[in-house]
Amino acid sequence: MNPFTEIEEARIAVEQFDGSPDEFLLPVSDEIQDPMGIAMAIVTDAVLAKGWDLNGFDQRDGYRVYKYKWPD
Repeated sequence: MNPFTEIEEARIAVEQFDGSPDEFLLPVSDEIQDPMGIAMAIVTDAVLAKGWDLNGFDQRDGYRVYKYKWPD
């Protein structure tokens, strides 16, 4: 799995995905994770626009893999 190293690329990946949110995994490099969460807020806007909710993440060596779901 190759984590995204540019937040804009991660946002575009969310926007272009055409399947169910539970089929989508978003690997994001720790290098672009900022303490205030601004980078992931950009991705979250795209996630919310699709009607998805966050379903947690797995911390891996050097990156996180975000998971999504339909709202309960």
